[in-house]
Amino acid sequence: MPNALSYRDRAILQNALSDTAQFATVRGRQAIVRNALAGYPLSGEIDKALRWVDWEGSSFVVADDLLRLLEGHEAAPGLAALALIAQAIEPMAGVAHRERIADLRRRMGWGAVDPASLPAESWRDQRPAAEVAQERIIGENTLKPMYYLRRALVAADAVVRVDLSGQPMGTGFLVAPDIMMTNHHVIGNEEQARCARAVFFLEVPDPENNGELTRKEALASAALEKSLRYTNKQLDVSLLRLENSPRLQRYFPLRPAEMKQNDRVVIIQHPGGYPKQISLQNNLVAHADARIVQYYTSTKAGSSGSPVLDDNFAVIAIHHGWVHNQAWDSTGQVRVTGPKEIEDSQYRNEGTSVIALLEDLEKTAPDLLSELTVLPG
Repeated sequence: MPNALSYRDRAILQNALSDTAQFATVRGRQAIVRNALAGYPLSGEIDKALRWVDWEGSSFVVADDLLRLLEGHEAAPGLAALALIAQAIEPMAGVAHRERIADLRRRMGWGAVDPASLPAESWRDQRPAAEVAQERIIGENTLKPMYYLRRALVAADAVVRVDLSGQPMGTGFLVAPDIMMTNHHVIGNEEQARCARAVFFLEVPDPENNGELTRKEALASAALEKSLRYTNKQLDVSLLRLENSPRLQRYFPLRPAEMKQNDRVVIIQHPGGYPKQISLQNNLVAHADARIVQYYTSTKAGSSGSPVLDDNFAVIAIHHGWVHNQAWDSTGQVRVTGPKEIEDSQYRNEGTSVIALLEDLEKTAPDLLSELTVLPG
């Protein structure tokens, strides 16, 4: 049976469901199921299965019935009904239950799924006002402290547009006060480095503040020392020394950081060579290992060499391009639920992991590595 649970995993889900406060009433039970499952292509088949549920029973018994009847059903091709139930109740559950559900979802491969669109006439919760809570976390907890935005603004100053002979070619970022990182395919040799410029603070002004677009430049040094300090075609990384670089509040020190599927990554970039932009939505990690990180965070031509950042705005990879899922072409059997999922199944953006870069620097350029801040203070 697809999506089958072990006895232990069924007990985890059953206990969490029956202990959820909203599950204490018949209307609450029905609302959980309706909000989690309605609107998907196969929700009609699920409704047929749920006709056998005695909603008036005890919480534990009703939870058992629900899991037994839903097991093996899919709300959409490749999307287990139980995965949606687990996702719906995780934020409602107590801390102990929440940790167990999160572990269960990881083991079962039940990643985050956006709720299906419901018809306008059916989305509203019909419970009496006395049973409706004033607020709640819906799906993933997206609340963040205000310093998150301040950190983004400070971090953005260390991201630059890379110009070659006056033409925008990509993006770079400072990993030390005068050392910039970008892609090998943006700057791959000394000749290119000599005609490169790092353009700082190129941003669209806030129209409400009547601000002016500011622009400062730092030239890649070409006189007494090599400006191209390191380049690696396989990793698609280059490190350059800048002269006359403005002093900034912070940089992006290189530290090894392990990422995992469904982590989130932000990219500050110069897409299309235009003023600086930030991508922080639809930004799940699709795959990560010690060499590459793949993600759905949006980029464009000109974003090559951008820092891929975690939730603390620490660099975990350097973006270098997009990749195509060749299995889609060869099998045509990647199971999806709509146009957005079709696109995500075919394409991912990708960057070189900082882990791989640090390992290579340690072997091939230890003197340069010693100039970079690689260890926590």
